[in-house]
Amino acid sequence: MKRWGLHGLRCIGLGLFVLLLYRANWPLLGRSLSGIELRYLIVLPVLTALMIAVRAWRWNMLLNVHNAAFSPLRAWSAYATGVFLGAFTPGRLGDLAKALYVRQERGLAWDKALAGALLDRLFDVLFMACLALWALMHLGVEADWVRWLAPLAGLGGLVFAFWWARGRMATAPYNGDSLLRRGRAFIASLYSELGHLTRGVGFGAVGLTLVAYALYFAQTVFLARALHLPLTEADVVAAIVLVGLASFLPLSVAGLGTREGILALVMARREIPDGLEVALAYSALFFSFCFVVPGIMGFVCFWSRPLSLDALRAQATSSHFAKEN
Repeated sequence: MKRWGLHGLRCIGLGLFVLLLYRANWPLLGRSLSGIELRYLIVLPVLTALMIAVRAWRWNMLLNVHNAAFSPLRAWSAYATGVFLGAFTPGRLGDLAKALYVRQERGLAWDKALAGALLDRLFDVLFMACLALWALMHLGVEADWVRWLAPLAGLGGLVFAFWWARGRMATAPYNGDSLLRRGRAFIASLYSELGHLTRGVGFGAVGLTLVAYALYFAQTVFLARALHLPLTEADVVAAIVLVGLASFLPLSVAGLGTREGILALVMARREIPDGLEVALAYSALFFSFCFVVPGIMGFVCFWSRPLSLDALRAQATSSHFAKEN
């Protein structure tokens, strides 16, 4: 039932994507795509490779806390594999794949291997969340009170969920070698490890996060310039921040539907002519260069050192993590 419920949620985004395609004027969409200025696109694969390199450096910094860092090239390859699996697999197994590489090649315990991958992702989530309020205010998407209430409510919800989950783990009774006992021990160890890694990397990981997102936002601005969009750099960044936050919701596959809907909303707020068609054209370029291109890089790396997807799914759904602890 949970699996069918998740599939049903993802159909929301896909349904929205089909609706937007149905309402679009295809000749206008073709005209937008035919006017692409290619010189802005040539450099994008290079920026993608650099962005993966910076993020791999950040992840390697976390691994180095336990003297388990990869070589720069191996870290890039493993991270690119995670990008591929995270974007194009139904279970979004990218972070788990990175942890499995660390487990297999460095012999690190599961809590330590997984903590590095999760904290690496957490840097991205927190950075985008910090920009969310600015993006809403810049684009004027919501009323004034919503701009302040929604982020506070979301933060309060996260704090409450963390407090409730920790309380449940602390007060739940032991039952021999039950799954709950093993899960509680692993979560406690993982929580401690996240704190240890955070203290170990200091502000270096924050700086690398800023560099990685500077490269990422540069790509999105180049895409806008390739389509001759009359948007400022701040408009493009704000739109991509909202698109990025929406991608964390299980409402679509590879962002289809939610991405186009947010971009169409931005075009309407900025009164861009043929806003829906322009949004679809930009989304097509974004998908090609921010999903397909890094996905191809990751697929090549995955092909050279494959992981069993069945093993990844088993690790994600079983209590094996706790047993290893």
